[in-house]
Amino acid sequence: MKSKYTALVGVVATLLIVIGLGSSLAGEFKAATVAEIQSVAADSKCAKKLLQDTNRFGQEITRRDVKHVKDQCVSIDQQSKAFE
Repeated sequence: MKSKYTALVGVVATLLIVIGLGSSLAGEFKAATVAEIQSVAADSKCAKKLLQDTNRFGQEITRRDVKHVKDQCVSIDQQSKAFE
């Protein structure tokens, strides 16, 4: 009887973890707000260009896109200082 209870608790805990992770990931694929896009574009010429290109092609910019562009452009912006 104790092993059935332990197994049930394990299944419930696993389901809660999976549901929590799923809702967390779902937020990343929501459309980015204007403020989120502006804050990243204001700090980086690279990010501004990439996000403008995405918008120009009619693609929705997601929160995940904004985060990825921000991370990607850090080193590119640092390297571009060599040409100033």
